[in-house]
Amino acid sequence: MITAYAQEGEGLRPIGAGETVAPVWIDLYQPDDEERARVSRAAGVDLPTRAEQEEIELSSRLYLEGGVPVMTALLPARSGTGAMQIGPVTFVLRPAQLITIRHHAPRPFETFPARAGKASLGCASADALLMGLLEEIIDRLADLTEQKGREIDAISRRVFGPDTMATEAHRAALREIGAADTQVMQLRESLMTLERVLGFLVPVLDKMRAAKALRAMLKTHYRDVRTISEQASYLQQKTALLLDATLGMINIEQSAIIKIFSVVAVAFLPPTLVASIYGMNFTHMPELGWTLGYPLALLVMVLSAVVPLWFFRRRGWL
Repeated sequence: MITAYAQEGEGLRPIGAGETVAPVWIDLYQPDDEERARVSRAAGVDLPTRAEQEEIELSSRLYLEGGVPVMTALLPARSGTGAMQIGPVTFVLRPAQLITIRHHAPRPFETFPARAGKASLGCASADALLMGLLEEIIDRLADLTEQKGREIDAISRRVFGPDTMATEAHRAALREIGAADTQVMQLRESLMTLERVLGFLVPVLDKMRAAKALRAMLKTHYRDVRTISEQASYLQQKTALLLDATLGMINIEQSAIIKIFSVVAVAFLPPTLVASIYGMNFTHMPELGWTLGYPLALLVMVLSAVVPLWFFRRRGWL
């Protein structure tokens, strides 16, 4: 699907079918080969395919195509099930036009057209439009990072809270920690690719002799991305601590259960030994003829069980 936007006043408006207005932004969402080829011919730039967008080499994500910068970053979006997914988004910055190519739906692409006129630099030019879109993306990444931080704090309060967690609660906590850690890693990966895009843009804007305000905004975006990356790194360390702590608590509970069985086994070992001795039924066993033999054997078994328990209690093992 191709959506073209033209500048109207201080904002953007979608261009309807049949209009001949020159678009300042062309957004390709899940384009097929025919749509991609049509825009490529009109723009004079060979737009990357989805396979090329997903390549991990830096030279495949950041390069100049006939002097036009082509930049690909990984951006998060919510899937139909509500889970976070991450996918490539390509930005092609032509002198008078911005082209974006994506195969998923990051929220900034839905919210930015209505807010483009309120962006710091407006949307009067393609590079200003790109700066505004990147600003919206960075704000969204910051919101997602803050949300993950609150979710991780909630898990932390539950794990380290005063209430003892049951086995099923520990399992749920492990699943939540794993999901949070995965999403934080996705955010870090997205921020890393976005940081590379911003670093690639610095010499590009210098070569284009962009306005001082654009270059200043680019530096601001770069600092913001670095700050959010540091926060995401801290959150990943926190999830690692939570994972180790939860596993440690599970091990402590298992050790306590094993300790109880060990104490019970040790406590009943001497009585079992006594009962085994007097259960051998040899002919010459003097105790078999004693009137008090049976109660004496019972007393020895009770004492042999109570004394180890008393000793363990005295040593603080129980």
